[in-house]
Amino acid sequence: MRNGAVVFGIASVDAVDSLPRIRIRWTINRYTVKLRAAMPGAKSVIVFGIPSLDDSDELEIDRGKGDFSYPGYQQIKVINREIVRILTCAGYKANWLSEETSTTSYKRVAALAGIGVFGKNSLILAPKYGPWLRIGLVLTDASLKPDTPFHKDLCGDCMKCIRACPMGALKPYMVSPEKCLVGATSVGNPNQKARALLDEFEPRITPRARVMCRVCQMACPYTNDKRRRGALIR
Repeated sequence: MRNGAVVFGIASVDAVDSLPRIRIRWTINRYTVKLRAAMPGAKSVIVFGIPSLDDSDELEIDRGKGDFSYPGYQQIKVINREIVRILTCAGYKANWLSEETSTTSYKRVAALAGIGVFGKNSLILAPKYGPWLRIGLVLTDASLKPDTPFHKDLCGDCMKCIRACPMGALKPYMVSPEKCLVGATSVGNPNQKARALLDEFEPRITPRARVMCRVCQMACPYTNDKRRRGALIR
């Protein structure tokens, strides 16, 4: 079963739940909670990633009243359901986490599952797919062998993403949601600097649909030529 997923990994729920709590900013603005709050008997978390193939996967659609949808993430839901179906048919309990409401750091779980490592733009960076993976998580009470966490430093001395950000929103391994153009549109009240840059870096393709800013990702040396050819603005 792949359905568009290009990477898979397993992390131990014990390992995830032992991580220090952090505050997830952006729209939910809450502290992380243990995975077993979502499934008390959970033992393993299955992690998978789908790639952003071109800028059509980067659309943000304004549905009004602060409601946004992201078509590029829909395939994650399809894969979530298929993994849950396979596990429940085998007699296990399973459920997926929703990134919109979850109080789990998907990126930290992905690193534990060997998918990739934090890049300096604070996104998960994978050797083959660069900073272009969207992550899905499925919890299960099945005892699955965890993968080796990814620890290799892929950034080294590179600062290209930080220098490229038009808003100056990046510091090494940290992003300011208040400055990031993607965050600015999500909160619905971008500051004056952000409004001046939106049309250039988040172009509209319809009155309600924008292509989210990809500048830091495009600047990354791990972005392959195929993904670069799929860019609306190069």
